[in-house]
Amino acid sequence: MGLILIFAIVFLVGTGLAALFIHDSGLISMVWGDWVIETSVSFVLVALVLLFMAIYFAIRLFSFLWNMPKFWRKNRRLSQYKKAETALAKGMLALEYGDWGKAEKELIKSAKQSEDGLMHYLSAAKMAHNQKAHKRRDRYLAQARENYLDDSLTIGLIEARLLSESDPDVARVILETLLEQDPQNTTVLLELAHILQRLEAWDALSELLPRLKKFRAMNKAEQAELEDTLFAGKIMRMKDQEGLAHLWNQISPERKIYPKILAEYVEKSLAWGKEKTLSGLIERAIKKQWDDRLVYQYGRIGQGEAVERLKTAETWLKKGHENNPVLLLTLGRLACAAQLWGRGQNYLKESLKIRPEVETFHALAKCYEAEGKDSQAALIYKEAILKLEDAGKVGS
Repeated sequence: MGLILIFAIVFLVGTGLAALFIHDSGLISMVWGDWVIETSVSFVLVALVLLFMAIYFAIRLFSFLWNMPKFWRKNRRLSQYKKAETALAKGMLALEYGDWGKAEKELIKSAKQSEDGLMHYLSAAKMAHNQKAHKRRDRYLAQARENYLDDSLTIGLIEARLLSESDPDVARVILETLLEQDPQNTTVLLELAHILQRLEAWDALSELLPRLKKFRAMNKAEQAELEDTLFAGKIMRMKDQEGLAHLWNQISPERKIYPKILAEYVEKSLAWGKEKTLSGLIERAIKKQWDDRLVYQYGRIGQGEAVERLKTAETWLKKGHENNPVLLLTLGRLACAAQLWGRGQNYLKESLKIRPEVETFHALAKCYEAEGKDSQAALIYKEAILKLEDAGKVGS
């Protein structure tokens, strides 16, 4: 409605001026020395309008010609971006199909032209790494650093992840350097924690743990898991009984029955013949959480009444573990230790039916020997040898 009104006003004004000029076009005189120029007002107005239009179009033309190179550069850049996006899409599609070679070629060929060039370089580095082309991987990472100086932390993080399996020591150095640059970066803290676990650098991990807690780099469940791993690792590394006892006293009673920690403690204690409290600890732990390794260790304890431990272990059968070969092995050992030969041999044979293991064959043969049935024990050893030979043929 407003536009129609404007057109109507312009039309009326124009019509009025045209009628005025037809009725009386007016007269303008211009004197320049001896020269006198006389013309109508309407002609002068039309000439001024035409001059204005000529100047306007001349300015537009000049601006167009002036900006032509910039326009072509922009179009060329847009074309390059489009090609780079197409290459990225092809690379990602090849990655989905597991064609790492093709993905690498598509990603790297337009990395310099892409707005997301960093992603091209880093993804190509991953593809080269997957193909074990470590020289190409390192070259792509170096090119990423050269072209994206402000993203050194991201590049270093990706490099550390790529090296975490093949060269964890170098990955650790990279992550520690990144952490010096950004001490509060939770991603770097977590990656460093994982590398320290892989390297079994328990002292360094122990020093890092307070920072992980301070900056809330992980949730409570992950933090508890890491602490369990840390204690288990320290126990596993212990080389003397005094050090083990000192560390064990630092652990809370609740944490002492966590399977990951207790299993390492039991392993060390069995090796040093310190079996006095192990049965009770394992029983408490199994009551709270089932763990095959603890069940296996329960059958290796030599001190105490085997009959009582057998009764306890047999209650575990009724809790959904009737076909657990580890539990059946432990029951067989305990029954044989209690001189319940038939029951022990039956348990061991059931375990072998589910999962034939050399150790189970050996336990069954030892049980026959303890009963005085050496010929039967010899047959079991022979059967074990045949099983091993068959397994070797299948494996080859």
